[in-house]
Amino acid sequence: MLTRKIFRYDNSTDAFVTWSTNLANSKIHSDVYSISYGVAESYLAGYSIANSFNTEILKVCAMGVTVLAASGDDGAAGYRHRSSATSSCAYDPLFPATSPYVTTVGATMGVETGSEEVACATDGGALITTGGGFSTLFPSFSQQKAVVKKYLQTPPTKAYPGYSTTGRGYPDVSLAGHNYLIVDGGLLYRVDGTSASTPTVAGMITLINAARRAAGLSTVGWLNPALYASGGSFANDITSGNNKCTSSACCLQGFYTAPGWDPVTGFGSVDFTKLYDLLVHTPTSAPSLHLSSVPTLPPTASQRKPVSPSVAPTSVPSLRKTSAPSKSMPSQSHPVTPTTLPTRAAARLPTKKPTSKPVQLPSRSPTKPPKRTTPK
Repeated sequence: MLTRKIFRYDNSTDAFVTWSTNLANSKIHSDVYSISYGVAESYLAGYSIANSFNTEILKVCAMGVTVLAASGDDGAAGYRHRSSATSSCAYDPLFPATSPYVTTVGATMGVETGSEEVACATDGGALITTGGGFSTLFPSFSQQKAVVKKYLQTPPTKAYPGYSTTGRGYPDVSLAGHNYLIVDGGLLYRVDGTSASTPTVAGMITLINAARRAAGLSTVGWLNPALYASGGSFANDITSGNNKCTSSACCLQGFYTAPGWDPVTGFGSVDFTKLYDLLVHTPTSAPSLHLSSVPTLPPTASQRKPVSPSVAPTSVPSLRKTSAPSKSMPSQSHPVTPTTLPTRAAARLPTKKPTSKPVQLPSRSPTKPPKRTTPK
């Protein structure tokens, strides 16, 4: 049986800030990092934690490092609504997927069976629903504003009210995230998750960096400017599906796919060859590492005007000591500060049991050693 390590979330010693600070101060680092953890924006103790993380990641991007984050496995509502009734669902974006300085990856399905590629969702037969939406902490960065505006003005995509219309939209891209085969304890399992699609995209960026180095070019670094400047030319546009369900319940809250960018699959499913051509064969399209090309840092806590949703979300539930959020809802006059982040919560390797009986890998019986003979 797989033993899980409980991830303790503490606002006073935030793991994301600690990690990003250590990375920014490190003299030795990788060129690509993939994050498969996340916490609901509503759980952050104010704006300072997220802003501190962004400051450190901005430094890392300037050093030529690319950071990717999973968009989450519980749709637009987020992991705290996995067991909620429809009436209590709410939009709850996932951090650090909402950071403008990371490239956020969602999940699709269909390619594994040779059928139409659509958004990965439980109401389509998957074990998870790809996360996505709009941040309540950070506005759309400059390169993204046009595609967000276009999406919001597309009539068929009108979603249930309650989300920010000016926040940073996520994900940026997607990749297949359904029916990945893994081996655990000698058994084969099929798993789903944005924690599968995200490191796969990270592997693509690693290969692209190797090709750029071989061509005498710098590493990619902050990827988003190049992706949005291309208008999504590197991706297969996904126009079917939505993210209205969590991994175990469905809500009114959620978004629909649309031509071009959308808050379900971003620009769509990454085509490696096209992305390679964009970032290697046409280096002028690659993001500049000069700081003047990086958007202005978000305002400080005293300057910031919060991006509030048009409909106030429900209060944040208390957490059990187990990995799943509690169903109980505290009084809004007594906000709860969580002490435990659900184990591999929204952005994680899936923790659902396999849909079918695990396949026992054939065992090899040891062969008998040859009989020794003593020479006469």
